[in-house]
Amino acid sequence: MKKITAMLLAAAMLTAFTGCAKKILHCDNCNKEIKVSEKSNVEEDWILFCSDCEKELFGEDGLVPKAD
Repeated sequence: MKKITAMLLAAAMLTAFTGCAKKILHCDNCNKEIKVSEKSNVEEDWILFCSDCEKELFGEDGLVPKAD
């Protein structure tokens, strides 16, 4: 019974780790970690801001205002 439980737990952990793969990037203003999907083409050499810095630097609308 313990072996089955251990194998199920290992399978669940493996699924959890591979199911939500994220890349860790960093804000260019405060160096805070920004998590993006592993499939995203965004790279560390892009100019990136976390949501807090974006609001601080560019106001509530952000760098690219949302269309009405």
